[in-house]
Amino acid sequence: MNKKILIVITVLVLLCLSFPQFSLAKSDPGQIYEGNVSLIYRNVTVYAPAVAETGSGLVGVMSTITVTIQSNGSGKVFVDTLPLAQVDMQGSARLAVKVASALVKKDKNCSVDPSSYDYFFVVRTSSPIIGGPSAGAIMTVATISLLENWMMNEKTVMTGMINPDGSIGHVGGIDKKIEAAYEVGARRFLIPKGQGGYVGDNEYGIDVVEVADVSEAVENFTGYHFLSEKSDGEITTKDYIEAFEPLASVLLGRAESLYNKANDLFNGSLSSIPYRDFDWNSYDWIYYQRDIKNRLDYALILKNEAQTWYDQGMYYTSTTKSFLSLISSRFVFYACEFFNTDEVDREEYVSSLIDKVHSFYQEKSRSARNMQIEGMVSLQCVGGAQKRASQANERLLSANNRFDKGNYYSCIDDLAMAKERSESIGWWLNISSVFNETGDINISDIDGIALEYIEEAQQSIIYSEILLGEMGGTYSYLVDASDLLDDARDEREKGYPAAALFEALEAITKANLEIETIGVNTQKEYREKIEMVNESASSSISKSIKQGIKPVLPVCYYEYGESLLEEDDLTNALFYYRFSGMIAGALGFTNVSAETSSSRYIGIPEIETESSVIQNPKFNTSILIILCAGIAGLGIGLIIGSFYSRKQDEEVSHKWAPRSINDYPEKRHYFHKDTMPRSIKDYYKKNK
Repeated sequence: MNKKILIVITVLVLLCLSFPQFSLAKSDPGQIYEGNVSLIYRNVTVYAPAVAETGSGLVGVMSTITVTIQSNGSGKVFVDTLPLAQVDMQGSARLAVKVASALVKKDKNCSVDPSSYDYFFVVRTSSPIIGGPSAGAIMTVATISLLENWMMNEKTVMTGMINPDGSIGHVGGIDKKIEAAYEVGARRFLIPKGQGGYVGDNEYGIDVVEVADVSEAVENFTGYHFLSEKSDGEITTKDYIEAFEPLASVLLGRAESLYNKANDLFNGSLSSIPYRDFDWNSYDWIYYQRDIKNRLDYALILKNEAQTWYDQGMYYTSTTKSFLSLISSRFVFYACEFFNTDEVDREEYVSSLIDKVHSFYQEKSRSARNMQIEGMVSLQCVGGAQKRASQANERLLSANNRFDKGNYYSCIDDLAMAKERSESIGWWLNISSVFNETGDINISDIDGIALEYIEEAQQSIIYSEILLGEMGGTYSYLVDASDLLDDARDEREKGYPAAALFEALEAITKANLEIETIGVNTQKEYREKIEMVNESASSSISKSIKQGIKPVLPVCYYEYGESLLEEDDLTNALFYYRFSGMIAGALGFTNVSAETSSSRYIGIPEIETESSVIQNPKFNTSILIILCAGIAGLGIGLIIGSFYSRKQDEEVSHKWAPRSINDYPEKRHYFHKDTMPRSIKDYYKKNK
């Protein structure tokens, strides 16, 4: 009898200490039948902290997400959310499957084909939650663990968006979410890198870990690490120089030539250009001579800057400055010709100019539409060309609109931009021929990938708007993100899927930066943020090079970010660094054939902070009181019950008894022969 009492007391103590830390992250395998077809499935239920709006304000709540993968599928994704979130989680779930599938396909230690599975996400929470994308990262980790058949650590909780490049996007409400994590007994809380400042004093004793990408998150949950292996193909500095140095040199010559022509024409046209005139379209005076002279001076400044950057070996920046110089010089040239024309013939001059520029645009845009995409290099270059074709078309539409209103002077400005932008289409198409094509990509998939990124951009924008409304902040990037989303949709409809893809990535980048820069106001804070983003972008580009991808666009935008930083244009420098890293990472997840990796178990990192139940002084006393009262009550009960023990020993129950707490599953996934469901519908009926 004494031995029994000791055992019961020991079990009670262990249960009291472990009760707040019950396991959810447990993978349950199973098998059901549909006719003669055997369907293998695995599922795991994980915690996803969220923020709910109550009568007393915002509070942290804990949602559960049950992720199920089922064999004999076709890659379909199903989401069931109750109650509904403010942001549809369908987009986050699809992106989670996409990123997870890309990582698993590259793992040479895994023979699973992710496209042969269907994916089910069941989200449950106690109250309506704000947002939705903040669960994207944990959904990705759970999907990877199921495909790889890895166990997840049940004491770890995570929040963070998942981006197309596999990076973990910033989220809101971290201070509320850590409280929710504590309430369920979490000992480690993963948050996006750079958001550690939102944790506060961390009075809960939870080990808070910042993670940059999904690979780091997987390691913290499963103990497995993805080891990338370098492929044969690699871009070098020589490749970049051979591609952009000749182009930069040619554009410098063109900028010099057109500036000289515009300057000579302006000096010879001063008598024809009116000093000023009242513009009835803008209801303001236009000082024509001063305006044209300012544009000419600006062209000279840009031309000189282009030469400076060229001398420093920053060739993409040099081409950008030369391009801007050409636009200003082109405008001056057109404007002087316009005023040198007899007033009665000026309408005809502008009409003829519209026709010439439009014909030039059609010729160049046709080549951008018809250019074949054969791999990662041509995808980037064709995407760049298609984007420029779309921009040229927008300025032509604006020019026609202004012409119809009789606003010829502003129409000329649009035509100058449309002419030079159409010219740049050919630059990008020609650049692709310099590089040796690397990586495989299914042409038919580009449109689908673009659509996925467009939907993700929409969710990111909505989420950013919600957080800004709750947390406060100014719209530094969000207006541009919305415009870019509209552009991406238009370009996809016009048959420019490559351009739509990169426009959507740009919209995602700007929407995410809106969240990242909440509370970043001073130059010092911006420079600290830029330093971190710079390092991240550089790492992403280096990783894509090791994957055998030639990151043409990322290198260009990274270089341009460097030049903007030197010019103290911190807002745009931050964007170009982040955008370059986003493209580099997304290219890697789009092209799964360019790299192989191998997963290796290295163990889950040690938790630096002791268990919150033990360490937090708020609960030490109450736990001790409850424990003592429980033991005392048990002792009294055992004394009273001892009088009846002999009778009870004679009536031993033969009912099933669990061997451990894990024998109490919420839902049992194995069936006896006579209770085996005959179909999928049967299975779900039995488990409702």
